[in-house]
Formats: sequence, structure tokens, C-alpha cells
Amino acid sequence: MPDEPTSFLIAGCGVSGRGAARLASFLHYDYALVDEKDSPELRDFVRSLEHPPKQVCFGWKPGDPLPSAGQAVLSPGIRGTSPLYQALKNAVPRLAGELDFALKHLPCPFVGVTGTNGKTTVTELTAALLNASGLRTQAAGNIGDSLSDAVIRALRREIDCVVVEISSFQLETMDIPHPAAAVLLNLASDHMDRYDSPEAYAAVKFKLLRGMGSGCILNHELRGIARRYLNPRVPRLTFSTTRKTAFYSMRGDFFCRDGKELFAASPLPLKGRHNQENILAALGLLESVRGVDALRSPAVYQALLDFRPAAHRQELFLEKDGVRYVDDSKATNPHAVNAALTAVPSNSKVILILGGQDKEMDFNELLPYLRHVKLALCVGQAAGRIFDVVRGSVTARLCGSFEEAVGQACRAARRGDTVLLSPACASFDMFRGYAERGEVFQRLVRENLEGRK
Repeated sequence: MPDEPTSFLIAGCGVSGRGAARLASFLHYDYALVDEKDSPELRDFVRSLEHPPKQVCFGWKPGDPLPSAGQAVLSPGIRGTSPLYQALKNAVPRLAGELDFALKHLPCPFVGVTGTNGKTTVTELTAALLNASGLRTQAAGNIGDSLSDAVIRALRREIDCVVVEISSFQLETMDIPHPAAAVLLNLASDHMDRYDSPEAYAAVKFKLLRGMGSGCILNHELRGIARRYLNPRVPRLTFSTTRKTAFYSMRGDFFCRDGKELFAASPLPLKGRHNQENILAALGLLESVRGVDALRSPAVYQALLDFRPAAHRQELFLEKDGVRYVDDSKATNPHAVNAALTAVPSNSKVILILGGQDKEMDFNELLPYLRHVKLALCVGQAAGRIFDVVRGSVTARLCGSFEEAVGQACRAARRGDTVLLSPACASFDMFRGYAERGEVFQRLVRENLEGRK
């Protein structure tokens, strides 16, 4: 085994990079920072660190020298094709992601969650259930709080477990992890601008489960493809809302474990088949960590009753004049849009806003789910590609701006309709992130409705 590095170059100072810097400062490591951006905010962040970096290289551009280090800690947004990545590869002996860096210092067990869709809901729900079971748990990773910040809390003995949302980007730069329990929720077309093929994307996702001996939870539909990537001798527990042979399944309105009813779905605030899958996955993770008795704990059931998903995930934020307005800005691929369309009441016609940054996904996946869509409004970088796919199935229009799309949606809506922002695309062609897109959508809807008075 090679010697552990004694100096670190933290590359990228977004959420994960700042967390890594705080952890390096907490541990009094020899570290430096590099980022292609420079701003007063970044400089203020450096001044906030108790143990400052030995060197700061902000506003980096190709040709600039890099601080020397034994290992580079990469933010997930740094692509392997970027000039900074190539410079780091040439200058630093070892490259690793922020999650990999953090996990090597984590003194408590962790639970891993990955998949194309549902990761954030399952991560937050699993953390809530584990907390209800008596285990002090924090959700972290690709979710808002960096894993490095959670590690600091664990080192201070403030938490006993971490549930980590892990993206494919983060898995790329990780050694094979060894979680106490982990789940692969689903696989669908996403990030095809980054991966050579769907198989390459799947291989990265399955990496989370490859080092496991138990606690492996898998969507029942992925059993076949799992044979390509996982040791067949490793036991896997499956979940499904449609296959009664899955270990965690639905029987009518009831969540079941191994064919035996646990509790009813109808009283829970999480609605829709996709959320039933999310709950089944979280129950599997809970049992893997806390045992089967936790599934029947009154405190755990109360946590399910109390749980609310984060904003911009099929968020019904307004009902007015018989029209439902739903913000699903987090739906950044077709699979997520299909889940949102399935969750719309069957008697409601949908005005659907689609489009954003093109990740070269297969928008044909939308076609079987458009039967209740009366108008599709296409906007952003991917508008043309989406329009060409859907116009043969529904009335579709190209819009020159996001404001125009929301305005047309509000004008077209009639009593009983649902105006749904579910873009099937990333947001970075027009916004800083999906949250800003959702906030702007909600504001524009209210402004349009106010203008009708």
C-alpha cells in the first residue's frame, strides 16, 4: 500500500471543496486551494479558516503553476476533460474526490445512496428514520452539506452515522467504498454528455455496491444488469412497488417485508409510486443498520408521517381557480419527469414546461407518459431537441425565454389543469441551479396570476 499523502491540494471551492478545506483545517493538514474563479467571497472564506492554507491559487488558468501536494482533492464538477483536471493529473501524484478524502477520516459507519432519481428524498428520509430509531444521524454528500463537514461533527462525537447521497460524478474519483448499507435506486438516461454509453454510466453507479458483503439494497428491476457488476455470492435485498417477489414490496395499500404487511401507505404524506419506492428503499437501509424491529417502531412510523421532501420536488405550491401549480425543478432527466407525470391526478390535463441545459439524454423516454399533456412548452438549450421528439404526440411550442414559457402556461391553464415545471434538463443554461429555477418559476406564476386581476 502506498504511503498516505501528507499534503493536499483542494481543487474547486464550491460546497464540497469548502467542506474539504474545513476538514483539512480542522485536522491541521498541510493544504492549498485552487479554483478557476476568484471573488471576494472566496477570499472571505479563506480568512474564515482557523488553520489557513499554505497557498491559494484563485483565478487559475491553463499554464499557471499549481501548488505542490501529495494528493489533489477534486470537487465533483471538475471533469476529466477539463484543463484543470489535466494539469492536476500531470502535477500531483494522486487524485481523489472529496467524498473519498472525507471517508478516510470518518470515524463512524455510513450509508450510501445512489441512483438516477430519488437520491435526495431517500437520503433525507433514511436519516430521519435512523434518527427516530435512536441513532444520531446526519444526511450529507451530494445534498447540500458536504461529507467533510459531517466528518468534523463525527470527530467531535456529535453524530453516530452519516447517510451519504453519492452522485456518479463523485463515484468516478472514489476508491471502492465499504458502506454499512447502500442502495442503488434506479438507472435511467442522464449525463450522456459525460459518459460514453449507458453501460459506462451504470458501471460507475454500481461501484458503490461492489465492495459490500451485506446491507446491499437494489431495485428489483436491476437484478439482471447487476450480474455484470456485482459478485453473485453477495446477498442483495430487492425492493419494488410492482413485483411481489421483491423482499420489500407493496401489496395493495400496504408496505410489506418478505410478504408480511408493515403499515399502510395512504396516511403518509409522500404520495405516488416513485415515493413508495423511495420509502421501500429507506426501510431496507433502516433494517440493514438497525435491525428488523426498527421497521415496527412507533417512533419510526411517526417519522414517516412527519417527513416532507425538500423543495422543488413535485412541490404543489399553489392552487388557484381550480388549477394546480407544481414545481418539479429538480427533475433534471426524463425518468424524473415521467414520475411527475404519473403522480398528476388522472383527471387533470397537464401544461408541461420542458427544457434547459442539454445533457444529451434520450427524450424519447418521455413519449409513453405524455397522454395527459395538453401542451408542452419547450425552452432553453435543449428546446429544439425536445420539441422534435414530442411534437408528434402533443401540442408543443418553442419558447424564446423562461418568462415566455411560464406566461404561456398560465394563460393556457383552465380549471382542472396542472401547470407543471418538470424540465428533464439541468438548469445551468439559464440559472445557477435547479433551486433558483424553481424559485423563479414560482415567482413568475404568482406575477402572471396577479396580473389577471
